[in-house]
Amino acid sequence: MRLYLVRHGETEVNQRRVYSGSTDHELNVQGIAQAELLARALSGVQFDRVVTSGLRRTQQTAEYISGINRQQHQQLNGLNEIHFGLWEGRHYQELEQNDSQNYANWCSDWKNFPPPEGESFNQFNLRIHHSFTAWLNEAEAASLNNILFVGHQGTLRCILLSLLKMPAEGFWFFTFRHDAYSVIDIHRGHAVIQQLNVLV
Repeated sequence: MRLYLVRHGETEVNQRRVYSGSTDHELNVQGIAQAELLARALSGVQFDRVVTSGLRRTQQTAEYISGINRQQHQQLNGLNEIHFGLWEGRHYQELEQNDSQNYANWCSDWKNFPPPEGESFNQFNLRIHHSFTAWLNEAEAASLNNILFVGHQGTLRCILLSLLKMPAEGFWFFTFRHDAYSVIDIHRGHAVIQQLNVLV
């Protein structure tokens, strides 16, 4: 099975560099252009399935790439981006000033300390691991070949942690660009990275 991992196109909140995980945003003009470039780059691939999170920015990106209406995507809410709680839409500089103690605790204990009313990293990582593993078992049983998987920066990093059986610290070893795709081959649960961040 070959998995094409794509991060959703850019949104306005990406441009503003604020925390935004569970908030549902659509692509901006740049994000649409990125999705169109990815569509051209992957036009020769016949996808057996298109998988997205439950958030519009992934579904919109997948529609551009695959030409398949989002109602036909496999949408998995369990693979949504991390929930930043009361920090959604806020910049780290604001948090340093207005929520300094919580922000300092989060920075010093990033795996365990959650944002107010949000998820800790460990909660998020476990959610992604369980959701992705359940999906992967189903996909392998169905003998699928090429799968387009459009997700989020944090989600895709956690998927790699799961596939490569890496500890939480490995989360910081990868990044996924808005204007690139990655290719992972999976056979009986064993994953091999073929390409990472192929620019389009």
